Amino acid sequence: MKRIVLLLGVVIFLFACSEENLLKPFGPKDTSAPDVLTKVSYTAIPGGAKINYVLPLDPDLSYVKAEYTVNGEMKSVVSSQYNTNLTIEGLPEKKNYEVDLYSIDKNNNQSQPVHITICPEEPPVNVMFASLKVNVDFGGFKIDYQNPSQSELSIYFLRKDSVSGKLIFYQARVFSQAKGIYQVVGLPNEKNKFGVFVRDRFGNTSSTLEFEDKPWREEYVKKNNFKYIGKPQVVDNDDWYSWSGRPQVLWDDVVGDWNFASTGPEGKFPHYFCIDLGDTVPIGRILLQQRGVFGGACPKHFDVYGAAKLPAVNYASPLEGWTKLNDKTFEVVRPSGRKPGEPNTTEDTEAAFKGIMFTIDKPFPHPAVRYVRFVFLDAFDGQISIYLSEVSFWGQWK
Repeated sequence: MKRIVLLLGVVIFLFACSEENLLKPFGPKDTSAPDVLTKVSYTAIPGGAKINYVLPLDPDLSYVKAEYTVNGEMKSVVSSQYNTNLTIEGLPEKKNYEVDLYSIDKNNNQSQPVHITICPEEPPVNVMFASLKVNVDFGGFKIDYQNPSQSELSIYFLRKDSVSGKLIFYQARVFSQAKGIYQVVGLPNEKNKFGVFVRDRFGNTSSTLEFEDKPWREEYVKKNNFKYIGKPQVVDNDDWYSWSGRPQVLWDDVVGDWNFASTGPEGKFPHYFCIDLGDTVPIGRILLQQRGVFGGACPKHFDVYGAAKLPAVNYASPLEGWTKLNDKTFEVVRPSGRKPGEPNTTEDTEAAFKGIMFTIDKPFPHPAVRYVRFVFLDAFDGQISIYLSEVSFWGQWK
């Protein structure tokens, strides 16, 4: 035992006395710079360029670096020794940019620069901004956009502050689809000044589109009088208290994986869910906020029915006496448009948390209802259950 302790002491002493620089580059000492890249060319992309080249044959080559300047700030992009190209993104203008390319070895020796001038295609921020079309809507506006490069872009919505008289931030959403609609809601039925601009993940922003308009009247339905209506008042195949869930939490304004209502594993479609709003309202919009993100037992297709008074129970025809509020069956779609099994984007995750808005598509005016009944037809991933985290409603008047 003493010999082991003695040997450990010697080893520790030797390491303590060593002054070797562990941060130095690995490999044999070498002061020779690697050869330059050859056959350099580029392909323009929206807001950037893909630069192609032939690597030198140096055995200790480590990576390739591109240096360029944007608005007076030096930026760089690197690519490993296993690639024959690198991509520059986030350029704010369609103009010429000067780029220097270096090959760098394992001892951080840097080659002479190879110079190339690139000119990107129109930046995605500008393309989306030029496509924006704003239309007045209930409680806000519908903003149509085009994003052909499917870049991850944010649309910011501004409104004039009554005190300062300046345009201030109201809300923003991330979009990566080729085209779509951004619905801005929650604004009063008052004339005001508004603004819209686009921002990318590199911090580039577009100009601001300013306009003045008056949203149509839409009011958020307060949830203090909401009640869950189950058996025996309505035909209901399900126990919405499964997996420790509780239907009452669907209107507590808390969204999360552990704040939910769920049907059980023994249920079957369609799954019914009924809410008493506490007052009659002409429902115009419904917001569903998920438990999870576009997977598992999140609802996929559903219909919505309403009634001013609770109809008599009819087990042979469960929807007798109920008025269908939507014309076309609602579908929960991932905003990114990605296929099942593909990872969620920032847009998907944000939309699942903030909610997917569904607009009643039957002609206005809508019937005033006190009882709202969801009929869930299927779920993501082939699940036989349904779970939700929050549901909200808006009434509409014109």
